Amino acid sequence: MTPKSRRTCTALALALACAAPAYPWGAEGHRALALVAEQNLTADARSHVVKILGSDDLASIAVYMDDLRSALFHTGPLGADPEALRFNAEFPQNGQWHYVDLPLGTNAYEPDGAYSNPNDVVHMAGEAVRVLEGGGDRRISKLQALRMVVHFVGDEHQPLHIGNGFYEVGADGSVKLVTDPGAAKDLPNDKGGNALFYGPGRLDELHAYWDMALVARIADTDQPAELAKVLESKVVAEGAAWKSSGDYHRWAEAWATESLAAARTAYEGIAFGAETPDPKGGIKSIKITIPPHYDENCIPLAEKRLAQAGFHLAELLNAIHWAD
Repeated sequence: MTPKSRRTCTALALALACAAPAYPWGAEGHRALALVAEQNLTADARSHVVKILGSDDLASIAVYMDDLRSALFHTGPLGADPEALRFNAEFPQNGQWHYVDLPLGTNAYEPDGAYSNPNDVVHMAGEAVRVLEGGGDRRISKLQALRMVVHFVGDEHQPLHIGNGFYEVGADGSVKLVTDPGAAKDLPNDKGGNALFYGPGRLDELHAYWDMALVARIADTDQPAELAKVLESKVVAEGAAWKSSGDYHRWAEAWATESLAAARTAYEGIAFGAETPDPKGGIKSIKITIPPHYDENCIPLAEKRLAQAGFHLAELLNAIHWAD
């Protein structure tokens, strides 16, 4: 990445952050992939979505779960919403539902693996499907479950919501990235790239770079409908190769494994500098240098993962055995 392109992306990320709350994939990315899913629903799946939602407008609920998480702190558009407050009282741990922290050397996501847990994004996507099929946690309504599926399928296609950096920290603050899952256990981590800073600004960190700057550069827009057109074109061209197989209740595990592989690319070539410890424990921040050709490799990858998220969301909604 050149200094000029880095400054451009940082400015774009800041502009987007000022326009809306910070969401995984950005609000733009979540809404765009939901628009792609809308275009690929079967008539039966669409009828069930309309019955629950009142329309087939999946984009309208694509960022609900992030707004719900913000409401835990009484901020955002749901900060005073009675339904959101009730849900957060029932599920105060729902902020954990958006990710799973797997070392980069992990072979595949495993539901009972050393780093997975019942509150991770794969488990909770599965729980939402069970509710839509008439089972699952009775405290979760079908509307809430639909919001969860739409959002969490998007989340688990974001590589940094699955792959995570773990580190050995030297006495001088130097760090060594540890990818082996056996060696990484109990080591401090970078919170899915949220602690990796390539610049001095609050948003000059790797996770935000993936959430906003890379997404906006795919189609040079911050408009979900325009981005969705680009993603849908990719679905038309490549979607036949993305079809999931086997029991659809296990598809989320395979998609997380795909994101884990993509996360290795997201970390490739990054140089790690000094670490700043968190007074509460763990790592507060690590200075990084992003390699020169990072955007060249990662913009196409972000585009592919977003397009796959829209394709797979429709695929899952089409496969569900909906409860009446």
